[in-house]
Amino acid sequence: MNRIGFSKFKRKVFLSYTFKDYEKIALVSKKLNELGFDIFTDVCSTNAGNNIVRYFNEQIEKCDCFVFVVAEKFLENSIWEYDIALNTGKTVFVFVKKELFHGDIQKRFGNRTVTLWNDENELAHCIIDEISRYGYRYPLRGYQFEYIVGEIFKSYGCLTKMSNRNEYYDILAEKENIRFYIEAKAIRQRVISTSIISKALASASMLEDTYNSKYILVVANELSSQAWEIIKQKADILVVDIRNLLYIVQCDEVLKSQLLSILEYSTEDIEPYEPIDLLKLMEVKVQNENVDTVEKPNDYEIIESLIAEIQAWEPKTRKSSEYENLCTKVLNILFAADLALWSEQQKSNEDLYRFDLICKIKDDIKESFWKFIEEYFRSKYIIFEFKNYSETITQKEIYTTDKYLYAKALRCVAIIISCYGEDKNAKKAIKGTLRENGKLIISISNKDLVDLLNEKLHGGSPAEYLYNRLDTMLIELDK
Repeated sequence: MNRIGFSKFKRKVFLSYTFKDYEKIALVSKKLNELGFDIFTDVCSTNAGNNIVRYFNEQIEKCDCFVFVVAEKFLENSIWEYDIALNTGKTVFVFVKKELFHGDIQKRFGNRTVTLWNDENELAHCIIDEISRYGYRYPLRGYQFEYIVGEIFKSYGCLTKMSNRNEYYDILAEKENIRFYIEAKAIRQRVISTSIISKALASASMLEDTYNSKYILVVANELSSQAWEIIKQKADILVVDIRNLLYIVQCDEVLKSQLLSILEYSTEDIEPYEPIDLLKLMEVKVQNENVDTVEKPNDYEIIESLIAEIQAWEPKTRKSSEYENLCTKVLNILFAADLALWSEQQKSNEDLYRFDLICKIKDDIKESFWKFIEEYFRSKYIIFEFKNYSETITQKEIYTTDKYLYAKALRCVAIIISCYGEDKNAKKAIKGTLRENGKLIISISNKDLVDLLNEKLHGGSPAEYLYNRLDTMLIELDK
């Protein structure tokens, strides 16, 4: 992901194996990468230098989970990698060739859940199945939210460390010899269930209670009155909810965009609320003021920087990937409050086509443009395409994008962003696609991006700019 600050969120998997048929492992690695995992194998160790054990130890430490494949001669090669993974508390998956699962090998792994396999094709399916389900258990939203919470506590002068998955907390923060055990929760719905809160509070009771420690539950959602009643009975636990988070990040455009982008519900009607207890705990001055009185935030500088970068953009000297990154940053600044998911580099139609970015309109959205798209175009998902062309885009790009749009998948709308907009034939193709198929394609140029950012800069609504563009398209549409 190239969204602001989220490049580190690909879950890392260390894949340890001993047989020589690397082609099969390469296919497994490729498939897992497509599923959102960053795979490390010993082929990646060309920079290890002389101290390969130390290098592998560092790489295993960085990974979220460890996959150990047992084939012939495994004891002579990489059992030490397995031991390192266990000693560092990593989640370990073991795959043993069926004919070898007896004697010493069975004794060695008998106390673990082991997946048996017969040939490399079956092994590939087994690994993909297990790791994919691991990804479901620890969804990307959770990792992103933990990162945001960690950054918030860093901004208060804390040293932070992510826990392994066997602890009763997600983040350990320390400041002036005081330890803060932080549990971070983020779910899809607007209101988090009371059962999740109860489980989190139960985890807090498992931690050692000392005079210099504090348990903090940070929730990216609203809490029900029932949940608040339960929390009141736990005087030693501090809870930070979405109202408090919106207050904390209001002057940090990067963190604010990150937070809003992982939420699948709209926050338009949620009033930021100062987390007085947390701020006192962090020894931060309590403002106790309405958010409207806050002075000019640094989002002005970020937006002005993006405007300058767009105005100076030269497609002939810049890579397409750089343009994709720039456009994604701009969109995130403009529409993080309206759109969720932000899934990049997606493939469709059995890998025949690839679109750059897909976003989901948040639930209970109130912004008129997105609400119109959702209701009248029956579209919950928006496709974005980025074209770093030195000339205007043609009808070819319009027809290619049209193939990505599919009513049954609730994606009937696409926005194409290009350096210089569309030519005359592309305009005709856009109208034809809308008239004949009911699919909406909106073309935006770099100049439009600057206008959208200026709209945001001066307190306007970027979505209203798009709404006006849509009005013009519909009014001018002929038979």
